[in-house]
Amino acid sequence: MNLLGFDEKNRDSFSNIVKTLVNRHQTDPKEMFMHALESEAEPEMNYWMTKVLVQEYFVSPQMEVGKDATGEPVKALQAACLLQNVGVVAALLELGGVKGDVTEKEFQLAARIASQHEDQAVLGLLMKYAQEKDLLEPFMRKLQGSTLQ
Repeated sequence: MNLLGFDEKNRDSFSNIVKTLVNRHQTDPKEMFMHALESEAEPEMNYWMTKVLVQEYFVSPQMEVGKDATGEPVKALQAACLLQNVGVVAALLELGGVKGDVTEKEFQLAARIASQHEDQAVLGLLMKYAQEKDLLEPFMRKLQGSTLQ
């Protein structure tokens, strides 16, 4: 699945960048992941950096990146939605960055965050993912019947 349709040939240059940073400069892959998550760079850059870090350096796509005001864990996908980082959202969806299906808590929380921020790009991506899983209708029904908690 390639939700944004990025050219697979572009991955190699990002893989080389990450390899150099990890091997020559001893940069922690988890720290690089956090930079990609918080980055305002082009979606393709954030997408490939995330894919490389998860697939080649074993950073967890379900990594907890913080806590919310109530002390609940914030997963990378939810943070990416909050930060409106389309590239990271796409990569995490493709890499299993959410437990359960599109009608369950983690995915619905990400969708509600995107909806609350009126982020059409991220919400559209979440809908496309749900459609790829043949679950668009249940996803939309659940989203329309929920409130942000």
